[in-house]
Parts: sequence; structure tokens; C-alpha cells
Amino acid sequence: MTFIAQLCAFGSILYIIKVCLYPFFKPASRKQKKRARQYLQDRKTNLFNEKLAYFKRKFAFLVVRKLMSPTDRNRYQKMLRRLDMDKLPEEVRLEQIFYATVALLISLIMHAANPMLGFISAAFIVLGWLYPVSELEKTIERKNKNIGLDFPAFYSMVYYQYSKSYNIFLADVIKDFLPNANPDMAEELGVMLDNIEYGEKYALDQFKKRVPLHYVIKFCDIMETRIKGYDNTSQMAYLKNELDNFRIRALEDELERRERTNARLQMVLIVVLAVYIIIYYLFTILDAMRMFQ
Repeated sequence: MTFIAQLCAFGSILYIIKVCLYPFFKPASRKQKKRARQYLQDRKTNLFNEKLAYFKRKFAFLVVRKLMSPTDRNRYQKMLRRLDMDKLPEEVRLEQIFYATVALLISLIMHAANPMLGFISAAFIVLGWLYPVSELEKTIERKNKNIGLDFPAFYSMVYYQYSKSYNIFLADVIKDFLPNANPDMAEELGVMLDNIEYGEKYALDQFKKRVPLHYVIKFCDIMETRIKGYDNTSQMAYLKNELDNFRIRALEDELERRERTNARLQMVLIVVLAVYIIIYYLFTILDAMRMFQ
């Protein structure tokens, strides 16, 4: 029995050494070293990007702010607020100056090599100035388009839920629709769901400001009227018919766009095939002429 007890005690000591002491002296594997290096590299990159963003923001606020008019500042601020971007309007102007300056340097280099190429490349100065703002506008347009395509389905769910019962919470309808929404619509509905904690009227007002589309504004006005206790089922039905017509028109436009794309693709294939046939017969004729010479 004493031997068994000593054996158990010795095994316990070995287990404690393995669990507590061995990990400190165990050599790291190749995968662990690789993960550690990657983590350190990512951390350095993130710190560098954060410092660069901080200096960019500080320089834009102190220097570039003087080069902006209040009208441009308000315009850029609205676009940034619409996209929920943590960026100052002065940073957008700084990006405009940067791209235009790079384009100017490229134009000077091209002009030194060839004056004609220099004059042609000077067009990139204007494009560099317009690029940051046009990207924001394209992003807003894409978001509005995706929201517009998905909004009729969301409103249909709202309409059928409210037509069945008056005691329906808008937050419950949003939660039911979120799994089927596209990313842009899901993002807006997620913000709306967070704002509902401060009241449905506040959430509708913010939704109307973020997405100033005709049917979204009309939807918010109808829901605000319903919150006040008025029965506006007829108005909800009218908006549903309008959105159904909008969805049909959107589907028809998408079908026409695909038909035009297919027609252009077929035309390109026909042209390529015709060029291939012409080249084939041209070489055949040349080979025949060489045989008779």
C-alpha cells in the first residue's frame, strides 16, 4: 500500500510539472511563431494607420479647413453623415488636393517627355479633384438603389402586419425582415432598430433624414400618423400599390438592362467570329497564291 501511495504521489508530481512548468520551457512550434509574427506585424500596421489617420485629421482640421467654404463643408458633411463615415469634410478636401497634386506631377513629367502627352494627361488633374466626391456620391447612389429595391418587400410585411392588428410594434416587424434584407437595407434597419429605443417617432425621423427618398419619407409620415392614433389604412394601401408598381418597373428595367448586355455581348462575339473567319480565309488565299507562284 505504501508503494502504491508513493507511486500515486510521484505521478501527481509529474502531472503538476507537466501542467504548470512544462509550458514555460516548451519550445514554440512553427505555426505559433508564424501567428506571433503575423500578430506583431498587424499590430504595427494598425498603429501606423492610426497615427497616419490622426495626423491627417489634425492637418485637415487646422490647415485645410481654411481652404473650404461653408457650403462645401455642409455638403460633404451631409454625404459623410449619410454613409455613417467617421471622417471630417476637411479630410475629403485634403484627398482632393492630394489626388490633384499627384496628377499635376504626372502631367509635368509627361510634358517633359512629350508635350502632347502632357496636355492629355492634364485631364487627370480634374479627375483627381473630382474622384473623392464622386466616390461618395456613387456609394450613396448604390445604397439608395439597393434600399429602393428592397424597401417594397419590407413595406409589404409592415402593411400586412398592421392590417391584421393595430397593436403591432415596428421593432418586431424589423426583426422579422432583417434576415432577408440586403446588406445596405439591413444596415439602415439596424440603425433604425437601435433608434427605436428612444421612441418610434425619433427612429422614423432619423430614418427619413438618412434616406431622403420619396417613398421612405412617405412611409415615415404614414407611420408617424399611425402612432398618433389615426387609422390611415387607406393611405398605407395606396403606398403599397405605388411601391408594387415601383418594384415592377425596377424589374422591367433590370430585364431590359440584361437584354441590352446580352445583345452587346452577342454583337461582340459575332464581330470576333467574323474577324476570325476573315483572317482564316485571308491566310488560305495567301497560301493558295504561294502554291501557284
